[in-house]
Amino acid sequence: MFPFLAFVVLLELFLAFGDRWTGWGQAVVFVGCVALGFAAFVLLNRVRGRRPVQLPDRVGVLEIALYLVLPAVPTAIGAENAVLVDVLVVTVFNVLVLMVAFVMTSWGILPMIGWSISHLKTQIGDVVNLTMRSLPILLVFSAFIFLNAEMWQVAHDFTLPLFAGVVVLVVLIGSGFVMLSVRRLTVDLARFERWSDVGERTSDTPVELLVPSDEEPAPDAPRLHRSAEYNVSLLLFASQAIQIVLVALVITAFYVLFGLLTVREDTLLQWTTAAELTSSSDWASRWSLWGAELVFSRQLLLVSVFIGLMSGLQFAVQVVTDSAYRSEFAEEMTNEIRTALAVRAVYYRRLVPNGTS
Repeated sequence: MFPFLAFVVLLELFLAFGDRWTGWGQAVVFVGCVALGFAAFVLLNRVRGRRPVQLPDRVGVLEIALYLVLPAVPTAIGAENAVLVDVLVVTVFNVLVLMVAFVMTSWGILPMIGWSISHLKTQIGDVVNLTMRSLPILLVFSAFIFLNAEMWQVAHDFTLPLFAGVVVLVVLIGSGFVMLSVRRLTVDLARFERWSDVGERTSDTPVELLVPSDEEPAPDAPRLHRSAEYNVSLLLFASQAIQIVLVALVITAFYVLFGLLTVREDTLLQWTTAAELTSSSDWASRWSLWGAELVFSRQLLLVSVFIGLMSGLQFAVQVVTDSAYRSEFAEEMTNEIRTALAVRAVYYRRLVPNGTS
């Protein structure tokens, strides 16, 4: 977290000075503020008992105070009129940045994204299988919507802000379904019926030789703390969300291509009751293919995106309700998490006194 906050402060030093100084005068003030910040950082390390330029292993109250105060100094110096207003704006902005950085670091969002990306190849393979299984149902469900004149009329009348609101609403509903699924899955993953199950999961791990025998009582590691449970749930949510997004993108791309090949401009005008399609308001583009004219339009894109969203929502419901999906496609996704929880069970049995946290 600290290098990121230091980068934010340095960036704000570039932007803090107005027209009060120019040329070398501005450079001197900038270098002076950087030197002041560096001196404050060294002093803070000495107070904390660290080496002068050592990065802190924890961002505490003093580090946060330094982060909030340093940008305010050049802002106050460079302000020409409303000094307090400028300082307040910078401080509020830095507090918001601090909150985002806290969430990103506390919940391990960046490592989680890296883990999800590393599994993207597997996810794409799963999505191909999922699409092949789900495509007939999704096409039956969506083909009637796509070839419905009222849907095209709605898309024609949609403003982009209202459509964005619909997208957010559908995404929130789908996210709720997935979160219900992963919360139940998190609890199930942390349960082990016998030590032989734990032993299978902990092979080639540092605790492999510490796994108790089956004669000992069944694994009884303490329940995950609330923050740990949320973290595991968020990891599972990210993996399943990638699959759902990929399915929605596949359906959206299919209908964009399908619409280009099947919906002629005269038909589109009749469905939308528009006089003509313009490049400015309707994003209309035309190509010739095999003697026919292909038309891309805003209406085609919005209809395709809407169908892709609803297909993704239907797939999210299937994720929650279809046990066959969970057993077939969630296994690869949960293997590493299951191994980590198995190691945790051994840790609490062998290395924590009385098995308590």
